[in-house]
Amino acid sequence: MNIKVMITMAAMLATGYAYGQSKQKPTVKKRPAIAKAPQENGQLLAGMKAPVLKVAEWLSEVPDMKGKFVALDFWGPSCKPCIAGFPHINELHHKYKDQVVFIAATTDEDPGEVYSFSAGAPVEFYSMMQKAKAWEDYKVQGIPHMLLIDPAGIVRYSGNGFELSETMLQDIIKKHGNK
Repeated sequence: MNIKVMITMAAMLATGYAYGQSKQKPTVKKRPAIAKAPQENGQLLAGMKAPVLKVAEWLSEVPDMKGKFVALDFWGPSCKPCIAGFPHINELHHKYKDQVVFIAATTDEDPGEVYSFSAGAPVEFYSMMQKAKAWEDYKVQGIPHMLLIDPAGIVRYSGNGFELSETMLQDIIKKHGNK
């Protein structure tokens, strides 16, 4: 190897080593902090205030929601996962109906069509129709989707209702129920 190349490489290595060993910290431009809203992809998350419930039409009797949690189960008649989750929600409804009002919420489709589906379990909890705008208010981006709202109007669960276990529900009721 050429002696000039070797001397140049040695000088570069020594300079790099010396620079790396210096106590001077590199200058980094700080970016201003950006406040982020407690939303993920525009969805309502646990801890956020829920909008006021707007019902276009009750397909069942009108439930007494005063002082209770409200579980809104957003679904559609062509959604097989929604229908497959009904047995689980029916079970939770029967066990916790004194503390939680479970409501099947669908858009303003023909009520006759909504409950004429042949496959799946029947809805054994309350049912209502909503205008599509209500789904926008609740930031529902896909179904099945459940929001569990405490008596103070705060969302305590946002996700698939089938994934809301009995233990999770008990913990939420214990932590956020009326005291």
